[in-house]
Amino acid sequence: MLAHEYGYPVLPGTALETPGVEEVLRRRERGVRRGVLLLVAEFVLLVGVVLLVGPTSTAAAVTAAGLVPVLAVTAGLLLLWRRARRRERLVMSTYGWQVWPCRAQEVRVISGDGQRVRGRRWGTDGRVVLLQPDGQSHCSFPPPWNGWDGPAAPRQLTDDQVWFAGDPRFGGMLAVPGGFPFRYVLRAAPGKRRGSGAEDDAARRSGLMPRAWTPRS
Repeated sequence: MLAHEYGYPVLPGTALETPGVEEVLRRRERGVRRGVLLLVAEFVLLVGVVLLVGPTSTAAAVTAAGLVPVLAVTAGLLLLWRRARRRERLVMSTYGWQVWPCRAQEVRVISGDGQRVRGRRWGTDGRVVLLQPDGQSHCSFPPPWNGWDGPAAPRQLTDDQVWFAGDPRFGGMLAVPGGFPFRYVLRAAPGKRRGSGAEDDAARRSGLMPRAWTPRS
């Protein structure tokens, strides 16, 4: 693990064992059940209307044309939400919190309403930069409080450290020290550092390692 190589603290246990984390994940996972109920309700509505007006009627065709796309969108969003919740739980049950030095800074990003330069529009966005022991940037991620939906917690870093659970070659869970807020983060381009067998196995089990990823030779 890179944190061990750098001499950074790694907290015992997994990130999932942090008090309060399981409660937040379960609340998010309840959204999957609500999505299933909504999908079933939409399907029942479609079947009910079709049976009421007759399967071969024009009204049935119009109803199907209106509701089938809604069903498809709901099903698609439900699958994405379920995948995101499963991804969070996998990472937090695989890795413990690593304590990384960091700094907050603005970075240049592609933005729809930014300034156009060389054929693209560019803007700035806040990032948390994970630092190497020499103070150089290792990688950067969006701050963990962006999109936070859990219990009240600090929305800024109060010191020069951040908690990270995952593989810094790919991504993982980023949190303010203490564990809250936390969020799932991925690197825009995976790192090419060759890891140990245990590192690669954990990255595969957690779903962080892309299938087509190859290390630098």
